[in-house]
Amino acid sequence: MFRRNRFLSLPMVVGAVVIGVVSGKAIFGPPLDQYWQKKLEGEAAAKEAVEKSSD
Repeated sequence: MFRRNRFLSLPMVVGAVVIGVVSGKAIFGPPLDQYWQKKLEGEAAAKEAVEKSSD
């Protein structure tokens, strides 16, 4: 149906990468921020619990 006679051009690839990165940050940014915030809080709480139990 569609034939490609040559490879993709560099500006087209760069544009697709930029669009992918920007849309990925917009879609996955807030959930990832929440995940890392909860994970860091959990690690800090676990560290405090270990320090309290070792005293």
